[in-house]
Amino acid sequence: VKRHQSLLPPCRAWCLAAATATVVAAGCLSLTPILATHKVELKPVADSGEYQVDPINFSVSYVHEGLRLRVQYMTSDQLEAQIPGEENPFVFKHVDYDQGFVPQRFTVFQVTLANPTFDKVLAQPDRVYLVTDRGKIMRPYALTRADASGDPRNFETYWLSRGVQSGNAQKMYLERMAVLRGSIYQPNNFVFKGNTYSGKLAFDPLPIDTREVVLHIDRLVLEFGIYDVPKTQTDLEFPFSVDSRIVEGTLVQN
Repeated sequence: VKRHQSLLPPCRAWCLAAATATVVAAGCLSLTPILATHKVELKPVADSGEYQVDPINFSVSYVHEGLRLRVQYMTSDQLEAQIPGEENPFVFKHVDYDQGFVPQRFTVFQVTLANPTFDKVLAQPDRVYLVTDRGKIMRPYALTRADASGDPRNFETYWLSRGVQSGNAQKMYLERMAVLRGSIYQPNNFVFKGNTYSGKLAFDPLPIDTREVVLHIDRLVLEFGIYDVPKTQTDLEFPFSVDSRIVEGTLVQN
């Protein structure tokens, strides 16, 4: 029986194999998709009367007799900087290959209520809504199903619906809910004189063609009567211009 032997010297055979591997790797790299990201930036457009815009961080504040309610849109980069790990519940970190880019997960505002003046004040998340230039009305996410009173827009339903069957997934779910519990604007938080309260309001992502939105905070209670019945209330509007675009990035390495 004749045995077939390589006609190439061992060194040349090894070099050929290495070169082939390099070509294959390069071919795979060329097929790797570009990392594109949906970037959204909101800038306030009201700066008059009792509304003041900060030109540095683009927050806008309602100011009344010393009381200050500040609203700041949070970009994905800012949210990533605050919560850099996988437990960040507000952002996507990977490409959605059906869309071809990293999408927005939520539209997030940081709301801060500072009260140096009144006995106590109250802003309720269920009295907040966002209106787009197309007339779409959006409500913020509650923390739990119980808080949402049947509304599917709550973080408990959102994250449970994305699967928690494995031990690691359940651990991540609990970590994300812990982050949310400590960061979102909770209901029924009276802000007493001399105190400040701050939290995030999260809405569904804006349609990609949105150019303007108005954040409404209705029935901000400035004064209470007997038995905590609201006595003085005011409705606030915070208009924003929207810059929504797809930004190309670098190669994604699989």
